[in-house]
Amino acid sequence: MKQFAILLAVSPDSGTVPIRAIQTIEATLSRGHAVFCFLYEDGVHFAQRLRDVPKGETDPSGELARLASNPNCDVVTCITAAERRGVLSDHLTENIRIGGLGEWTAKLTTADRVVQFR
Repeated sequence: MKQFAILLAVSPDSGTVPIRAIQTIEATLSRGHAVFCFLYEDGVHFAQRLRDVPKGETDPSGELARLASNPNCDVVTCITAAERRGVLSDHLTENIRIGGLGEWTAKLTTADRVVQFR
């Protein structure tokens, strides 16, 4: 099983980039690989449980929450970036946890592949 480290640094409302990120994570998991997804900068908005998405629009954050329930998918939001953007720990989506840049750095040393979505 290969280990993928994925940096997601765009908001869920950033057009096609977040959709491509979700598709990449989904494809990676479907091939039996493990994913460590780090939410950074505006990507921390994926962790916000209280998002208000207009009816009829696709919500990539909901898709990420679904993927995060997979035991081979670890989704972590950066505590500093989350606090700066008002994403509070008691409002996190289920299966997404808080961590720090040190955890991301450690994953970079063991990952077989690193992918960034900016």
